[in-house]
Amino acid sequence: MSSMVSSSYFHPRPRGYVGGPGTRYWPSGDPTHSRRASVVLLPGRGESAEHFEGLAFRLALDGYQVTFLDHGRDTVLALGEARAPDGPFVLLGSDSGALRALVGAGSPAVRPDALVLLDLPLVYRKIAGEDPGQPIPRSLPDLPILLLHAERDEVSPLALARMMTRTARRARLASLPGGHGVLAGPGRRAVGAHILLFLENLRVPRLAPRQRQRDRSVD
Repeated sequence: MSSMVSSSYFHPRPRGYVGGPGTRYWPSGDPTHSRRASVVLLPGRGESAEHFEGLAFRLALDGYQVTFLDHGRDTVLALGEARAPDGPFVLLGSDSGALRALVGAGSPAVRPDALVLLDLPLVYRKIAGEDPGQPIPRSLPDLPILLLHAERDEVSPLALARMMTRTARRARLASLPGGHGVLAGPGRRAVGAHILLFLENLRVPRLAPRQRQRDRSVD
């Protein structure tokens, strides 16, 4: 047996490419160049692409196409350009970016398949002198939604997030240790795990009919 190991076992780390103004892009790291879903990152107050790099690399290595749209790049056109023709289309927003994701979910031109909301502001409070910039939601849309919220969030208390999800049958809330800003908090390593599991579960209904067809062919 040869001692040489095939280079196909080693997947290069997907690079974050700079696109237009305020845009970064991480292509799928899948060796077949397929993408499991398209994920758009929407930053919150005081956040930049660097805040999302670790998460973006992790998603891209697992086969997801990731696009970062900076503040001001939340137009319907920009979101539409980030959508791929195949696979689920997911908006992932942090802080005020989570509010931008909710606004995008309400647009018939955007039509995301799911939302991931980190540190969703549910109280009108400023951070670093900036207000949320979008209206605080009274309810969540009828979509698969993952909310990641800190246990000691003083900007938007966890109790309010729990109340919000009680009337949203397709929303799931996961609490993490620390305060506002789960991407940089003590639970940051769990953030990617929660998101990847959520994204993988999104694909199950799409794959189920094919699986049932294969099962029938075996019988």
